[in-house]
Amino acid sequence: MIQNEQAVELLQDIIRIRTENDHETEVANYLQVLLTEHGIDSELIELEPGRSNLVAEIQCGSSEKTLGISGHMDVVKAGNHDLWRHAPYAAEIVAGKLYGRGSTDMKGGLMALVIAMIHAKEKQQFNGRIRLLATVGEETGEPGARQLSDLGYADDLNGLLVAEPFNNRILYMHGGSYNYKIKSYGLSAHSSTPQKGQNAIQHLRDFMLVIQEKLDQVIAQYENAKLGRTIHSITLIDGGVQLNSIPEYAEYQANARTIPEFDNDQLTHLLQTTVDEMNALDKGYHFEFELLADMPTVVSDPNSDLIQVIHQVSHQDNIELLALPGTTDTAQFQRNNPNMDVAIYGPGDVNIAHQIDEYIEVDDYLAFIPTFVSIMETYLS
Repeated sequence: MIQNEQAVELLQDIIRIRTENDHETEVANYLQVLLTEHGIDSELIELEPGRSNLVAEIQCGSSEKTLGISGHMDVVKAGNHDLWRHAPYAAEIVAGKLYGRGSTDMKGGLMALVIAMIHAKEKQQFNGRIRLLATVGEETGEPGARQLSDLGYADDLNGLLVAEPFNNRILYMHGGSYNYKIKSYGLSAHSSTPQKGQNAIQHLRDFMLVIQEKLDQVIAQYENAKLGRTIHSITLIDGGVQLNSIPEYAEYQANARTIPEFDNDQLTHLLQTTVDEMNALDKGYHFEFELLADMPTVVSDPNSDLIQVIHQVSHQDNIELLALPGTTDTAQFQRNNPNMDVAIYGPGDVNIAHQIDEYIEVDDYLAFIPTFVSIMETYLS
């Protein structure tokens, strides 16, 4: 069995590996060696060079019931290191807090799952399969989870436990996240003779006004009792090359947070239809729509067997159930398996995720390891 001191050292090791939206293969390799030392086979599933998901599975007994356990290996950028009191990749422990980028979001949860899987294999007190799905790119559109889902690794899961940090609460439902780009093509000309050109920036402005009016109607019409209303934010704009030239190209990028009542597919239809309608007008418009990231809503049963098991074995009484606008890799895994039990539950404080001096309480991290073992054994009893 991995003792507490080693468990902390293992977490420190992977925090020291810089996986800022890339290089996850280094963590995957580290975890693969650890699993191999404990007799667990695993495989790397490459998304692109330097970015590989890790899949491992253990079996005990004759049951085919399967519990997926998942965490992502990437972290967001640490930003200006000089602003950190504790260096973001030093993995320092001060007053019971382990500091570092990704400590709470979510290498703490991931390592706790991996160690719990090792302990479950050694104890041999479950009946079924436990499948680890360690992913790349959760912070940037979830391509790793989508790849594994498309390859069928979630198709036969009865339940999925994702160890994101939600302050000892269970997230069972969350909104979708949707990133897109609108491109506007015009014709360059000198700014003293604008009539000889087509101003891509002005055209893009026209599109933004039209789409926002349509989305305002959507926001007013649809509401989810748990998630609220659709959120739409234009966050990046780019266009033009010189002050005295009519711009021939402009674009904006936007993010939407979607709800089941008006989902990602409906938003795609609205955007593409608007592009087509405006291009058909005799105004010189030439727009193109590009979908950048598609993370659907997650809807699951708050009274599922998996959530009931967590209530039963957890170290915390009366665990609060959450539904939030944010997204997790669960969105991709549920895409091809909408009926599996879902629980997003792990160590750490979501309120300090992505923050300067991010940390995880060492005691919280260690407490979740036996809790995860108990969840595995009870769910697969």
